[in-house]
Amino acid sequence: MKKLAIFVEGLTEQIFVEKLLKEIAGIINISIEIQSKEGRNFATLIMKYPVTCATKFYVLIYNSGGENNVVSDMKDQYNSLTASGYERVIGLRDVYPIPLAQKSRLQSGLRSSLPTGTIPINIVLAVMEIEAWFLAEYNHLLKIDPRLTPDQIQASFGFNPKTDDMEQRANPADDMKQIYNYVGKGYNKREKQLNRLASNLDYEFIYIKLVNSVPSLGKFIKHIDKYMISP
Repeated sequence: MKKLAIFVEGLTEQIFVEKLLKEIAGIINISIEIQSKEGRNFATLIMKYPVTCATKFYVLIYNSGGENNVVSDMKDQYNSLTASGYERVIGLRDVYPIPLAQKSRLQSGLRSSLPTGTIPINIVLAVMEIEAWFLAEYNHLLKIDPRLTPDQIQASFGFNPKTDDMEQRANPADDMKQIYNYVGKGYNKREKQLNRLASNLDYEFIYIKLVNSVPSLGKFIKHIDKYMISP
């Protein structure tokens, strides 16, 4: 059984990553443990799937409760994860609120802070926010409301999620909120809303199409693939 640890900055990423992993690996093949520090100074166990004879992959999703905590938590736990048999550590956080022009500087600073050791460790920046990935998966908007076509979004908000680069949006989470509010829906990052979002996303489209057109998403999935495919 292969073991992977993924550190995320908040509940949005936690819910999305859990669903993404189950879609990629197949729910029978994966066991997921979720720990969260949101609103606390220490992590608590949120959920732990049982390990069975069919389990091929064991993944810890660690919610650090803020973008500034992701790398520090990765550093603090790297040695214990290595000793516990984990084979790879991945961090995921937004660029926002850092300006896009400072992305390269932020990336370099975070990478230089990562520990070195026997297992790979990587940090991925969602540009500008993970909501840019959700906007790029424009199919899910039609499930929220059939009026939310790319052309209607273009007419109402001045950008087209099908043809424009969503990583260039300054505040994708605000874009999501405005689009959802336009049809009387909420996007306030509450758990119920985030579960609705995660259930409506087209993961086949994400895995086959968006990995090539959304670079930060492609990097994140590439790291997961390396863990699952490598011997």
